[in-house]
Amino acid sequence: MKILRRMLLVVSLIALGSLLTACSEIVGSIKEQVDAQDELIAYIDDSNPVIEAAVDAEIAADEFVFMEEDLESAYTYLIETTIPTLEKVVEDTDAIVIKMEELQPSHDKLIEAHKKLLEAYSTYADGYYDGDESLLEKGDLLYEEYGEIYDEHETLFTELAKKYSLEVEIEEVDLNNN
Repeated sequence: MKILRRMLLVVSLIALGSLLTACSEIVGSIKEQVDAQDELIAYIDDSNPVIEAAVDAEIAADEFVFMEEDLESAYTYLIETTIPTLEKVVEDTDAIVIKMEELQPSHDKLIEAHKKLLEAYSTYADGYYDGDESLLEKGDLLYEEYGEIYDEHETLFTELAKKYSLEVEIEEVDLNNN
C-alpha cells in the first residue's frame, strides 16, 4: 500500500510538473507575442512620420513640379525643396533603430524605397535642368520601382503584424503625378 501511495504521489507530482511547464510555455508564448506587438507598434510610431514626410514631398512635387509649365521653376522647386526633404527622409529612415530581427527585412525595404524615391526625383531634376526627356522617362521608371519596393515593405510588415495578431490598416494615397 505504501508503494502504491508513493507511486501515486510521484505520478501526481509528474502530472503537476507537466501542467506547470505547459502553463509556463503558454505564458512565455503570450509574453513573446506582446513583446513583438510592442516592437511593431514602436516601429509604426517611428516610421510613420518619415513615411508621411515622403508622401508630403510627393504631393507637393505633384503640385509645384509636375503641374508647373516653367521648367526652371520646376527644377528650382526640386533642388531647393523636394530633394533636401527626401535626403532627410532617407537619413531619418536609416536612423530608425530596429530591435526585432524579424522586422529588419521590412525596414530594409523601406530604406531601399526611400532611396529609390530620392533617386527618381534627382533624375527628374537632372531632366528638367538639361531639358532631357529621356531623363524624365528614366525618372518615371525609377518612380515605378520605388512603388514596387514600397509595396514589398508594406507586404512584409503586414505579414509580420498578422503573425503577431496585430491589426494594421494601410492608408492609400493617390498620387497622379506622373
